[in-house]
Amino acid sequence: MLRLRSLITGYLIVAVQGRNTEKFINLANSQHIPLWDVQRAAEGAYFKVELDHFFALRHLAKRTHCRLQIVRKVGLPFFCHRFTRRRGLLLGCSLFIVALYLLSSFIWFVEVQGNENLEADYIRHLAAQAGAAPGLFKESLDKNAVISQMLLAEPRLEWVGLHLQGTKLVIEIVEEIKSPPLSAAHAHLVAAKDGLVTDVLVIVGEAKVEVGETVKRGQLLIEGYLSPEPQYAPEAEQEIVRLPVRARGEVTARVWYEGYAEAELTETTRRRTGSQISCWNFFVDGQSILRVGRDIPYRHYDTETSSRRLLERILSIPVEIVTETYYEVVLAEKQLTRAEAVKVAAERAKKLAELQLPPGETAEQVTVREVELNKEGFVGVQYILETRENIAVEEIVNGGEETF
Repeated sequence: MLRLRSLITGYLIVAVQGRNTEKFINLANSQHIPLWDVQRAAEGAYFKVELDHFFALRHLAKRTHCRLQIVRKVGLPFFCHRFTRRRGLLLGCSLFIVALYLLSSFIWFVEVQGNENLEADYIRHLAAQAGAAPGLFKESLDKNAVISQMLLAEPRLEWVGLHLQGTKLVIEIVEEIKSPPLSAAHAHLVAAKDGLVTDVLVIVGEAKVEVGETVKRGQLLIEGYLSPEPQYAPEAEQEIVRLPVRARGEVTARVWYEGYAEAELTETTRRRTGSQISCWNFFVDGQSILRVGRDIPYRHYDTETSSRRLLERILSIPVEIVTETYYEVVLAEKQLTRAEAVKVAAERAKKLAELQLPPGETAEQVTVREVELNKEGFVGVQYILETRENIAVEEIVNGGEETF
């Protein structure tokens, strides 16, 4: 804190010379004058002192018949004083800061994101016509007006967003997605995974499963047909013509995800001893040309690898140095109780089960069950996650060619 404060208030690097240098320093300490970084010299010493305490040292120097010499002035006050003496430099820095501020107040670059079918230059042209072009003052940009004009000028734009990143205007767009009409394809809804049906919602089509029924992956859930009600005709039987449609609906089911793992009752731990060696591999354009280092003297070790590319911006051929560090480890066996081994296996099985969960899905129920094993020294754990999710996925009939 003393050094930080002294940088703000200013301090001096002083050389003291004379036969009574030690007496001078002792007197300064007795009068609570802070001196730091005291270093002995051939005919005296060097030290640092705050600017306000330097004048008190002059009286001590006279009493001890020592001579003080200011070697260097350090700190904010001296920096500002030297800066004000160079008015040309001060004026140039001020003009540079003002010019930098003014230049940063304008839009100089326009970037387009999210376009797939529409060209980026075309989007920039639309934005320029709407009033957002390079050279525009940031404060004069009316985002709502530009967005409205762009959407009116181009019907293929579904959404437009504008935001500033420094001197760059980023235009984010979402193009219109033309989905085929529902009657343009014949499709069923089938099960994407195994499960127990808990709810069936039919919007278009005919349900082929009921609540409480167990379904397999690929099983038909909602058929893409509509059966119109037949009109009564006693003189002749009418043939019912089912109309192919694109099935729509949801089938909610209970789905289980299972993870299984084993753990040993004897656990092997690895502890680093502190010994290590490094080897360096030199690669040029992906080919190893040189390896520097000795053979690994350890029986058991851990390896860490790091790479660094050199001269990639200067040479067209990338040069890479790969450093391999080997840490010696010792192995030790630790006996686990059955409860501890079951806990370790459960953690491993949990990770395997959670990896199978679809994004956004959470488990409604968790079941942990120990599995009996025939081999000694191991325990097995089954970790089951239960979810409720829509398992219906669309399956196009005949590639979507059969329509009505």
